[in-house]
Amino acid sequence: MIGFRFHCRDGLGSADRWKHAHNLPMPELAASNPKHASVQASSPDSHLQTPSSTWKVYRPKHRWERIEVFPAGINPPQKVRIYSQNDYYRLQWWEPSANRNLTDRVNGDLVAAIMRAREIEERLTNARSSGLGLAKLTLQQLYARYVATLRSRSDADEISPKTLNRYSSALNHFLEFVSQVEIQHQYRFAASIDQSFVLSFKAFLSHLKVSPNGHPNATPRPLKSVGYVLGVVRGMFSWGISEQSGPLLPIGFRNPFQGNVTTRADRRAKDLFGDPDITIEMACKFLQKCDDYQLRLFAPIILFGLRASEPCLIFQEDLDDEWLRVIGRPELGYDTKGLRDKRLPMSPELYELLTALRIEQSCLLLTRRSVFEGQYKIKEPALSAAELEMRYQSLCVCERSSSAKIRSRFLRQLVQEAGGLDYDHIDREFRTVAAQLSWPKEATLKDFRHLFSTSLENAGVPIFYRRYLMGQSPGKSPVTTYTHLNQLREQHQRAVESTLAPLYQAFRERASELAENR
Repeated sequence: MIGFRFHCRDGLGSADRWKHAHNLPMPELAASNPKHASVQASSPDSHLQTPSSTWKVYRPKHRWERIEVFPAGINPPQKVRIYSQNDYYRLQWWEPSANRNLTDRVNGDLVAAIMRAREIEERLTNARSSGLGLAKLTLQQLYARYVATLRSRSDADEISPKTLNRYSSALNHFLEFVSQVEIQHQYRFAASIDQSFVLSFKAFLSHLKVSPNGHPNATPRPLKSVGYVLGVVRGMFSWGISEQSGPLLPIGFRNPFQGNVTTRADRRAKDLFGDPDITIEMACKFLQKCDDYQLRLFAPIILFGLRASEPCLIFQEDLDDEWLRVIGRPELGYDTKGLRDKRLPMSPELYELLTALRIEQSCLLLTRRSVFEGQYKIKEPALSAAELEMRYQSLCVCERSSSAKIRSRFLRQLVQEAGGLDYDHIDREFRTVAAQLSWPKEATLKDFRHLFSTSLENAGVPIFYRRYLMGQSPGKSPVTTYTHLNQLREQHQRAVESTLAPLYQAFRERASELAENR
């Protein structure tokens, strides 16, 4: 934004007045006599102009002159000031979304300036924003504001902290790209990006190598989720032109990422022919290799296709002889992925195993191995989920800054104190058994979900029941709302009696062997 410069009527600048006050030699002011001025301009030393004489020549061309007198019958705008400068006009107004004054140049006559001022004033009145955004908003500033907004939404429980971490990780690749010197020279401001910018960013991502799961010591590999990163960046620019951001980008800005978030590799359909990386036979051998602790941990994961994080927050009260409930608890700062609770039909053998070896001091159904084997004593046992929720709420009240990051830390702390486990504990136990079976590295913990979903499909379980048992988001279409799952146990039993039968048989045999040796 161009600022104003004021001069005293004596024609002296601030530097000249300082010299005058300290009795220093003063530069001679340009004479007001036109003849003397012409003689001075033609003199050999005319190129050595003083600061005051330079400003006298410069000011008539670039000085802002406010228009205060308008033609008869025209009401001047109230929120937008009009200035004339050289052969064009400038508009100036206070922008609430930017918390500063903004200017706009109008090439035309006074009528065009008045019409433009009325458009801006109408937007300021109705939307509290001119809609012109910040003309000099850099790409780094747009990134910083968007991440700050995501962090605020996470603190307000609109999005989960894990979503914030995924978005931030994707946007870090964007920040790395725009921090390159050649990109900064070519695209100084966020509103200047175009299709060439998108293509350059795609090329950057296609050659980018990252560490798997963010581990710094791992061998870098090519980025697989290029489409996801492009989608997150598209969302950032869509937010930049929305009313939620001010908007930060002008109304006429067209998002070049819109409809342009896939690469050739992303569009290539994955070949799903063949077995998952973990087959029924491999899963049966896995169950037969488990000890008491591992069988109690992995039987629900394999037989129900649980996500690896879901066993960490299943409470003892979530289990009865008919159902195993996997539910979210917002009072504890936890929700299931997809925001969908589910209940899973319980078999008598699995119910007996889970209840016979439960830890009475912990309110959690599954605990760490050290707690299960008696090596770790729970100092302050919580006997129910409600008691743990009270402790969590108490910690949040005592902490002045209740950000999502701090609340997540409180939850991990309480689960740790209650003897609970996390993903790393489960993955460590999985790798121990997998190493004993000499499984390939392609077989991961998540492949148990692939096996469960494939088994449901091969057993003929309808899609609505499969989505429910897998814990997937059902969608918002009317057919989803109108369809009630009143045969859940019967549909699940179809898979138990057919495709899942070998798994249940292997589980029963191993549970019986361990009970005899116990």
